Amino acid sequence: MSSYPPVEGGGATETPEHEGFYTPLHWPTPLHDTLQAYSWILEYLMPSSYTRRDVYVYGSYLGASLATSLTLTETHPHQRMGIRGCIAFNGIYDWTMFLPDHPINKLPRTSPVNILQDILTQSLDPTFLGFKQQAGMLFEKPDSLFDPFASPCLFFHTPEIHVPQSFTDRDQGIPTSKLPVEDITLELLLAVKPSKKSYLKFPPTESTLKIPEMLLIHSGPPPLAPSLQRRLQRRKKEYRRNGFRTQAEELASLMRHSIHGYELKDRKRWDEDLQGLKTWGEEAMRRVQVYDVGPHHEVPELPGDGDQFAEAWLEDRLSGWRR
Repeated sequence: MSSYPPVEGGGATETPEHEGFYTPLHWPTPLHDTLQAYSWILEYLMPSSYTRRDVYVYGSYLGASLATSLTLTETHPHQRMGIRGCIAFNGIYDWTMFLPDHPINKLPRTSPVNILQDILTQSLDPTFLGFKQQAGMLFEKPDSLFDPFASPCLFFHTPEIHVPQSFTDRDQGIPTSKLPVEDITLELLLAVKPSKKSYLKFPPTESTLKIPEMLLIHSGPPPLAPSLQRRLQRRKKEYRRNGFRTQAEELASLMRHSIHGYELKDRKRWDEDLQGLKTWGEEAMRRVQVYDVGPHHEVPELPGDGDQFAEAWLEDRLSGWRR
């Protein structure tokens, strides 16, 4: 995508303002830096005439997570200059999926634990594993993982787990079996067991936000060793592992659900253009796309085929704007 002029901003630094003071690098400093950079763009690059100027955001890895949060919370189509879409490569869109208690990390009871653990540890991208190991340094406190600006998936649904005491320990909860029956209340039972995932309406009804045009590019995990591949193939049910692919597919599914289940249902009352769509799912799939570039380990460069796909995606939207 080198043919398009970018506007680049630096990340958080530790440059002291005076002796004994430095800017912390952990969350939410990166978010504040990103919002400040975007505010600068709007202030100094706004066209002087009444013409419109579209902004498309790109980010990879940690930058993809920030780019996605910025895009989801700053896409106001009515504004003369503003974000219209985003290209994100290998982002983390739900950091809570790294926590031990998250449902995606629960091993099926039907298979030997050691086999599944081998599959889990050998099939993940080393960069992805690095993010899991660095979560404590990046966020400092476990509850920061539950911030929707850090985990954009949580704009669309409630968390599936309680906030743990640490990044690595499971939530012990309160063993109700050891309490007198008269002390067990509904509130206590709810505190012991997290509620099931529930969808949230995002953007909110009264908001001028709109689900943006989104291209989620991801790499796949490295190939499994032949012995583990054979064991995995013998499983009747595919085991869904946390990874860049899962992160992208989860966010795409939630964004499409919002378009299909909320936005288009509301627009149907007044927008005649919706009658031209074969299905509402067609519009959701067009707006939110996912592209797999296959196994990839170079950080942070986007592979050649992914770069070509992203450039075509962006050109298609810019050409529509020029018309």
